Amino acid sequence: MKRSNIFITILVGIGCSLMPLSTNAAGNWIEKLFNRNDSSKVVEEHPNLPELTVDENLLIPELDKKQKAKAVKIQETEAKRLRATEGLDVELIRNNEVIHITIASSRLFAPNETTLLHSSDAILRSILPCMRTPDYYHILLIMHSDNTGNESYNYALTTDRVSAVYDWFEQNGGCVEYVVPYAAGSYEPVAANNTINGRAKNRRLEIYLIPAEAMFKK
Repeated sequence: MKRSNIFITILVGIGCSLMPLSTNAAGNWIEKLFNRNDSSKVVEEHPNLPELTVDENLLIPELDKKQKAKAVKIQETEAKRLRATEGLDVELIRNNEVIHITIASSRLFAPNETTLLHSSDAILRSILPCMRTPDYYHILLIMHSDNTGNESYNYALTTDRVSAVYDWFEQNGGCVEYVVPYAAGSYEPVAANNTINGRAKNRRLEIYLIPAEAMFKK
């Protein structure tokens, strides 16, 4: 990695690393992030995003009615823009508050390689506008592999690949302070690994665009 202080979370299985926050834990954190007595004011304390699991990051922040309406409008417009880029599979989740993007690894890397293809530039460049304003989004990058090869190889492959994507964003002007990379190895498959098509579907990069404080300050 170019940035020495980056922390890449390894998703170990489908166990504790992917467990969601308890209701009390999520509620206490949300109260610290958003002043619930006056939702227009955001407290200065910010979570350490790399210390959170994917599910924990996806739970927060909780939006009040006004914030939700604004976020949904922005996200629907942004999702429409992103869908115009070939190679991006874009959907809205969490009641249309969060954008979920899936990119096939073959669009970004040659087989078993960790250096980005030249053709990946156009795909990744379409996401750069989401990184122009610091803390406008919390962004999760989750790299997956199929189950070909042993566990350590798959983790090393996804670690190096997600690092390459993170570095590309940083080197091309993206604000990566609130970008969190995760290496998932072969865990969390979306299809069976016993077919060519299934393995191809499992080799993917997932990107989550989660509304953050700066979105509600404008």
